Amino acid sequence: MKYARILPAVALVGAALIPSSALAAAPWSAPAAVPGSQSTFDGFADVLLTRTRGGALTYNIGQSIPSAGLARSVLGPGFAPQAGAQWPGAEAAFDSQFGSFSAADRLIYAGTNGATRAMIATATGPNADWQTSLRGPTTSGARTATGAAPHGGAAAVFGTFQPGGGFVYLVRQPGTQGLGPTLRLSSRGSIRSVAVGVNQAGDVLAAWDRSGKLEARFWINSSKHLTPVQELGTTDDASHLSVALGEGRRAIVAWVDQRVSEGGAAAGKVMATARSESRGFIAPKQLDTYGVNQIAGGIGIKAAYTGGSGMGLIAFSGDTAVRAARVNGREIGSPQDLAPVAADDTGEFGLGDLATSPDSDRAVVTWVAPAGGQEQVQAAVWPEGGNAFGPVENVSGTDRSVSRPSAAFDYGTDTIVLAWTAAQIPGGAPNEVDVVTQAAP
Repeated sequence: MKYARILPAVALVGAALIPSSALAAAPWSAPAAVPGSQSTFDGFADVLLTRTRGGALTYNIGQSIPSAGLARSVLGPGFAPQAGAQWPGAEAAFDSQFGSFSAADRLIYAGTNGATRAMIATATGPNADWQTSLRGPTTSGARTATGAAPHGGAAAVFGTFQPGGGFVYLVRQPGTQGLGPTLRLSSRGSIRSVAVGVNQAGDVLAAWDRSGKLEARFWINSSKHLTPVQELGTTDDASHLSVALGEGRRAIVAWVDQRVSEGGAAAGKVMATARSESRGFIAPKQLDTYGVNQIAGGIGIKAAYTGGSGMGLIAFSGDTAVRAARVNGREIGSPQDLAPVAADDTGEFGLGDLATSPDSDRAVVTWVAPAGGQEQVQAAVWPEGGNAFGPVENVSGTDRSVSRPSAAFDYGTDTIVLAWTAAQIPGGAPNEVDVVTQAAP
């Protein structure tokens, strides 16, 4: 859903609140276009970096999503994008906008095959073909999410749309093995959002909004069993939902509680809960609020743990700024303003991605900001040894509109790879997928 695009009439005011001890990040490379990449304006590019088999960018091609084919650009030496081409095994129903991709030791995708069955697909690496599997009952659509962790494997969850209400299902991909069976997680209800996280031990945490109840359930890998469903809180409508699962089953569940329809958006709020290794989830904490028709921009919210000390982070598009909060055990800290990108009634400006290093405490938040009559990809980096995100960094130019940026850290080198789809310049350059990198500071 999109509203008419309305740009702010005046420059946004305020400054990012950055502690003075934040360290400067390395410079970004100049944007490099994927050779032959011509994507629709609303298409999304995903950065997929595996632990041992390299990386690729994936995006839809053609003029119609989701009926367009899925393309890949394998990242060569220096993360240079190679020519984009159809990804074998990716049916026309693979959708980079509404489906979900994750990468670690393997790649996983979850979506629907034309709104009749949930489709889970895996690939052993960026150069391998996709292998697909239809799961769950016949449905008129599905909410889907994926997660992955090095050594722990991957998982996909989906919530079905059925008369009288649907269910939430889990499909695991343990380690480097094939897909496991389909496990039903929830009772029947109106499934409005789903999210999933995986840790290195192979544990899985799934969360979902079922008829206004925020529920969660663990798969414990060591004992091969599902825990009982736990109610984390209530919600009017979890329009965005994210799960992060750390070692020892430390976990974060964060969501945007806001009902959005074609006619407008109700007032909303940003909520989060967390648990430690030894103690369960706290009562949900409110991190921000939205006024009527102030829509959480971009992907809304995302939670993650770093691979160094296991620091927890939540990034989100707030009412007046893109913001981030640190999570220590069950303690959710006060949010830090990263950039004064305010919520508006379009939802176009705001959070693109939160990515964390699998090997250190580095992290990056990226977003889309208004830039005159166009848009710009910006980012902020949490450097190794720092205690906060650094200042705003301009990543793209300001000569065209851009779609949601995607980011990931390369295993071993800690290089950040960031990509987005850039719209055509009237009378000039065509649509393209752009990629930039930043070396570890």
